[in-house]
Amino acid sequence: MTAYLSQWNFAVGETAQCLEKGKPVAVPHTWNTQDTLETYMGKGFYSCQINPCPSGKERTFLHFHGAYRDTEVFVNGYPAGTHKGSGYTPFTMEITSQMNASAPSELMVSVDNRFSENALPYNKSFDWAHDGGLIRPVECRQTGRIAIMDTCVTAEPVILPTGKRQNEGNGIFGFCPIMDGAKGNDTLAWALYFGAEGSLVPKGSTPLDSGTLKPGEALVPHLLSGISFWHFDRPVLYTLQLAALCADGTLSDEKEIVFGFREMKIQGDGWFFNGERVRLPGMEWMPGSDPATGMAESREDMEAWLTRLKESNSILTRFHWQQDDWVYDWCDRHGMLVQEEIPFWGKQPEGDPEALWPVTCIHLTEMVHAHRHHPSIIAWGVGNELSGQKESVQRYVRRACAFVHSLDSTRPVSYVTNTAWQCPFQDATKDGDILCINDYIGTWHTGLDQEIAWETLLSAHPGRAFVPSEFGLCEPAFSGGDQARERIFLEKLASYRPKDAIAGTVYFCLNDYRTHMGEEGTGRFRQRVHGSMDMTGHKKPSYDTVKQTYSPLTAQWTSDGLRISCRKDLPCYTVEGYSLVIGDTALLLPTLSPGEEWLYAGLQPQKKISIRRPSGDHVIDV
Repeated sequence: MTAYLSQWNFAVGETAQCLEKGKPVAVPHTWNTQDTLETYMGKGFYSCQINPCPSGKERTFLHFHGAYRDTEVFVNGYPAGTHKGSGYTPFTMEITSQMNASAPSELMVSVDNRFSENALPYNKSFDWAHDGGLIRPVECRQTGRIAIMDTCVTAEPVILPTGKRQNEGNGIFGFCPIMDGAKGNDTLAWALYFGAEGSLVPKGSTPLDSGTLKPGEALVPHLLSGISFWHFDRPVLYTLQLAALCADGTLSDEKEIVFGFREMKIQGDGWFFNGERVRLPGMEWMPGSDPATGMAESREDMEAWLTRLKESNSILTRFHWQQDDWVYDWCDRHGMLVQEEIPFWGKQPEGDPEALWPVTCIHLTEMVHAHRHHPSIIAWGVGNELSGQKESVQRYVRRACAFVHSLDSTRPVSYVTNTAWQCPFQDATKDGDILCINDYIGTWHTGLDQEIAWETLLSAHPGRAFVPSEFGLCEPAFSGGDQARERIFLEKLASYRPKDAIAGTVYFCLNDYRTHMGEEGTGRFRQRVHGSMDMTGHKKPSYDTVKQTYSPLTAQWTSDGLRISCRKDLPCYTVEGYSLVIGDTALLLPTLSPGEEWLYAGLQPQKKISIRRPSGDHVIDV
């Protein structure tokens, strides 16, 4: 039984006595969007009541989706747990021993968002808003004697070496559950379903496979036939349902895990998605940037931003810091690929970044364990712009990449650099699985020629895959406004497209964003003007340029009719299941591989013609 704790009493201060003058707030919440607290760095206190366990339940857990940052939890005045150094990763703590058995219990949470040299992000070395508070939902979960604590699912498609995209076939499935409080005669009932709630394919009513396990047992990975593979244009999901049963058959706890069968593999200088070599366009969104909500965005707010990101024809994105599970749920259901990163950004600390290794391990472990089932997450990131020419940074990147591979051997790991131009042979990004390069040649990076710099970099690492992980224009540091931003975007794409080793791009960025180091505005309006939309989601002209340029299809009227072509440079992937929408009529387009075209003979130019993805997302107007 799970319930969200949404209504709290809140106040700022150094001690819990401040709650005597507290005011009601709804969680998610941050104080840094309030008029009088925009720049407040310190402690905030929250309190609410938790009901005792109902009949048949005896254990109580709190699950924090994210609390920024150093968190202490008290129940009925007794310490229940802490979570420090990491403000964006979820954490769970059991509070059963502090709870009242027959009356409501008082829950109090303190959160401290002061800059810290013992946390990530480190001190002031990061480029986004420093919003404190219970910025993401808090859940209260009550179970019987047995609690399902964690589950690691194996879901791997069997991809045949055809060189073509594969949508279905055999899949390897298994899982390893962790149950706390289970005894010898207890059982775990499980069932695997095709589809998931809220997905392209609704969850079925009849399980594909099912069974029971004893405490300590795992379902050994085995072969299943007829599996539909997850793809960014065809995001088919599966649901694993678990039920922990006491020996007498009483239901103690239950859980659902949603996942997909997909393969993202690096072979030489290419990315292969479900067997097909692809080159994927992308753009980064900086969450928490609306001055009205900050980092305490509602799901409706996040969905609106993610929809804008998807409608730009971006397939790929990255996050500088860990996001809520709900964000990745959305990406799972809408086919957005993500590199998720820990918030290790900037040149600080000046010495050895391994001095932060203990807190880095916490971030990496909590991130991977929390989000490893999301098929949308295709890579992990261990840092951004950490002075990659330094030997200490290179040593850190090697260690961090190896550590993440020990947690998850199925995904690539990368380090994002902005220093590869200095000496391409020795930059730390080479020690990741993908070479991620922030390319600001012509703006932040001066004295370089775009083509010469990239040819030197590619020659230094033959047979490796690259991603320009940032490129764009920041105002007012650089002049020209959105017109210059549009020009830079087009010039960079024209440079990247002929280079086959560039497997993807991440344009920076979707939106102007709130940041404590911004060049414009004050308080909660302090920002960097770096986006193709403003902080509240209004489009600039460059947004439509990105959308048009990132389209996998081009359409041209000829004397014979409408000619639709599939791009073969960047983006580059097979288009399957797309529709040509003419007024209220939808015509299924034939499958087009990169470089192929199709003629709708005899069609005359007219209004209200568009192309849409299988999900219904708009691609382009004709």
